[in-house]
Amino acid sequence: MFVPDNGVELVDDMTVRFNLKRSHVDFPLYMAGQLGYVPSLEYMKAAVEDPTLNQAPVGTGPFMFDSREQDYMTRLVRNPDWWQGDVYLDAVEFYIYTDTVLAADALAVGDVDAVHSSNLDAILSLREIEGAQIFETDDAEETFGMLNASKAPFDDIRARKALALSVAKDDYMEFIGQGVLRSADSWFPAESLYHNPDVVQVHDSPDQAAPLVAEYCADLPENCSDGRINMEFQYSGPSVLQERVYDILSAGWEPYFNITKDMLLQDDHITQTAVGQYDWVTWRQMGVRNPDADVTWINCEAIGVLSLNWPRLCDPARDDLLYTARASTDLDERIAIWQQVAEKVSQDYTYIMFTHTLWTHVYGPNVRGMCTYTQPGGTSPQCHGSGYFTRPSALWIEG
Repeated sequence: MFVPDNGVELVDDMTVRFNLKRSHVDFPLYMAGQLGYVPSLEYMKAAVEDPTLNQAPVGTGPFMFDSREQDYMTRLVRNPDWWQGDVYLDAVEFYIYTDTVLAADALAVGDVDAVHSSNLDAILSLREIEGAQIFETDDAEETFGMLNASKAPFDDIRARKALALSVAKDDYMEFIGQGVLRSADSWFPAESLYHNPDVVQVHDSPDQAAPLVAEYCADLPENCSDGRINMEFQYSGPSVLQERVYDILSAGWEPYFNITKDMLLQDDHITQTAVGQYDWVTWRQMGVRNPDADVTWINCEAIGVLSLNWPRLCDPARDDLLYTARASTDLDERIAIWQQVAEKVSQDYTYIMFTHTLWTHVYGPNVRGMCTYTQPGGTSPQCHGSGYFTRPSALWIEG
């Protein structure tokens, strides 16, 4: 994104200048997210000397860090010096549930005041809680799997295509989607400006997968056993849902692939994906309303020792499309380009699309203040997104 030398230039004590490699119409979008955060220099220097401070962050928000039990709970307390108005809650405690069905149970009995989840079993339970206040969206994130195109077996498009053709998506939609989740063919749902109706996720076509597997194993027998391609199936857990996904998908692939199961805690799962130590992983991401924010995850420059282009597939022609769209102020041109990008991604077989991720955010009956925040210009931002709660500074508990 930035030029190699002097990418960020200090103009004066209150101003920096960003020097970009290319034209970027939506660059301000990035300044509203993590890239635009201005961290405490004093804190960063201290964290270098004492890495335990990475578990005790500082900031300028409505709440201040109080305590953390890693992988269990983080407690924040009201910041009395916050610059933007009243904060109603004394404290906020965030609890980790690797299985959000248990989180739904906790909300039902009053142990927690709010829960969000993309686990359909949990969602169905949350919908049954009397008095629960529910906000749902499935147009801002996708559920899919990814193949590592940088190493065997999926550095060969025949293996990738065979996996896609033989994926048991019909069973996935029946037993995981349960008639509730929307099937996805790309990162763009039908109502998106960028949706390409010609892009269709192949699936449940084992007769077309079989000859590809036979050809691959004839050419590369060292990557096969008993006429089947050897692969690892990695996912995050422990999770009842992810175990079910594994059972469904591995059963469909078993005639063509020898599958090694690899369940990891989420932080290890993400790390292994970033360094390319995987064959196939289940994942959630993409699908943002403005796809420019997803360029980071698919361009060639994002491939390295640590890669944000998770499948590690570099396609210079696709990059040309991405950067042309990024520089254009013509919305119609950008839509047409992103529709081409969606087609190229589909034809590379580095992603297998399952569903448009349904995120459900649920608050107990006594929680107030959801979706009341307004921006400085008086407009209201999107209240809930893919895994993001409303602003906790606006919440209060009634009664």
